[in-house]
Order: sequence, then structure tokens, then C-alpha cells
Amino acid sequence: MKKYVQWCSLLVLIVALLSLSGCGSGQTDKSVAVSFANSSSSWQKNGQTIKEMLEQEGFTVDLQFADTSEQQIEQIKQQIAARPRCLVIGAVDGGTLTDVLAEAKAQHIPVIAYDRLIMNTDAVSYYAAFDNEAVGEAMGEYIEAKLRLKSGAGPFNMEVFAGDPADNNAHLFFSGAMKVLEPYLDRGQLVIPSGEKSFDQVNTKDWKPENAKERMSKLLRGPDAGKHLDVILSPNDGVAGGIREALTEGGYTAMPLLTGQDAESKALDAIRNGQQTITIYKDPELLVAKTVRMIKAVVEGTQPDINDVSSYDNGVLVVPSYLCTPLVIDSNNLDEVK
Repeated sequence: MKKYVQWCSLLVLIVALLSLSGCGSGQTDKSVAVSFANSSSSWQKNGQTIKEMLEQEGFTVDLQFADTSEQQIEQIKQQIAARPRCLVIGAVDGGTLTDVLAEAKAQHIPVIAYDRLIMNTDAVSYYAAFDNEAVGEAMGEYIEAKLRLKSGAGPFNMEVFAGDPADNNAHLFFSGAMKVLEPYLDRGQLVIPSGEKSFDQVNTKDWKPENAKERMSKLLRGPDAGKHLDVILSPNDGVAGGIREALTEGGYTAMPLLTGQDAESKALDAIRNGQQTITIYKDPELLVAKTVRMIKAVVEGTQPDINDVSSYDNGVLVVPSYLCTPLVIDSNNLDEVK
């Protein structure tokens, strides 16, 4: 009888150990869902890199790309139904996900916003991005230094452009730049011939270069006709490309001081050729690596690296964030771009 009890106890222990082992090594325990915008090849590349890096460490990754916010919402619904341990979203439109993410919160699925802040929801756990207001500040500070505005130089004619209204980053880029430049507008050192300087007046729908070109062409036919523009604030390289086309067709042979962002190959060529002044480089490998570390921490139940707990208010809460530092690229340091 004593041996029988011992064998039964041993059997119970073995079953318990096997059960614990299964919980620790099952694929569902390390499942991650990733939903990214399909707006450019860089999004596709970064999404694939995140997937590959996680899979190398035994994670299961469901990676989806969406062309529209409606498509992304449907993808996220399906991903939530699979109960991943973490949901990572590079939003098509960060203002449209409130309802679908309420279900993620109900299922206790942590949500990481990648690059674009998700607005108007308390379901976002963390945010991984570059310091987007600092991107705008860097553009403004470059203009400030190049035109020697602190020394009182001017007046200079300037027009300003912003990004897509649906992208919260666009608002941050613009506010960061204008925070630096607004005092010089007030003093008359910078003059905007069109008078258009609010985000609503200068935004570029869908970030499309053709929309930027259309607005720049209209300005050249109107308030900028007969005037020489000294500087144009552009929020990214695509918008800058549309502006360049309009200026060239409008008779400019030498470009004004022209900003950009993303270090696209066309923009780098334009900087080499003197057709664009700067771009802001956000090293994708750095952001991807930080995001992967954040995902692993969330899934493993540890605290992710956070370096900002005050800047990114999505309208419901301030989202704990890890912010990477951008780099200004001009003709003097083109070799910094990988």
C-alpha cells in the first residue's frame, strides 16, 4: 500500500511538471500580432524585420499590412480573436481605432503603438517612436542657424507646409518647428507672403507629393508671384519632392532652403545636387530594435525601457514612451545615412 501511494504521488508530480513545462514553452504564450500601415516600403521592411527578430527567439508572429483604416480595423479584430500576448500597431489612422481596441483591453491584451500615436483610447500600454516634436524643432533650429536669425538677420520670405491631418506625428512635427520659428515671424524676420501658417491651412492630405505640388503651384501663381522665397518648411521628403517640382516649373533654378524628413534616396540625391537642404534621418534599425525589446518585456511580464512619461497625451491618457533621437542630415554628413 505504501509503494502504491508513493507511485501515485510520483505520477501526480510528473503530470504537474509536464503541465508547467507545456505552459512555459507553448507557442501561444509567445504569440504576437503586428498590424502595420502599408504606406511605404519602409513600413513593410520594418514589419518584416520585427517578425524575423522575434521568430528567431521563439515567438509566433502574425504580421498584417493595411492600405486603409477600415482594412486595419478588420485585421485587428481577427488578431484580437486569436488572443495574442501583445498587439503592436503602426496605425493607418491613429484616430480610428478606439472601438476595436476597447476589445483588446477587455481581453487584457497589451497594445504597443509603433511610430504613430494611437489617439482617444485608454487601451494603449506603450509607445515606441522617434521624438517627433524634436524632429520639428530640429528643422526650425536648422533654419534659425542657417539664416542667422538669432543675430537679427532678415527679413526672409518663407512658406510652410505640414503633413497629413490624420497622422498625429504631422501635428507634432509642425508644432515643434513653429515653436522655434514663431518668434521670428512675430519680429518680421520671417515673412509668409500667403499669410497661411496654421496647420489647417498648410497641411498635406495623405502626405501626397502631388497635393504639396498643387498647393505650391497655387502659391506661386498667387501671393508668391514676383517674390523670391528664401526658405520652405517641408515636413518630409515626399512633400519636399512635390514642392521642388512646383518650384522648378515655376522658374526656380536655385532652390530655397528646403527641409525634409525620412532620408529617402531621392532626397539624399537632391541634397547632393543642392536641390534640398536637409532631411531628418530616423534610423529604422534603432526603432525596430527598441520595439522588439519592448515587445519581449511585455510578453515576459517585465517592465519595458521607458524614457518619457509626460509628452505623449493621446486625449485620454499620457502614454509611457520610448523615444529615439533623430539626426539632421545635410551635405556635410550624408555618409551618416546607412
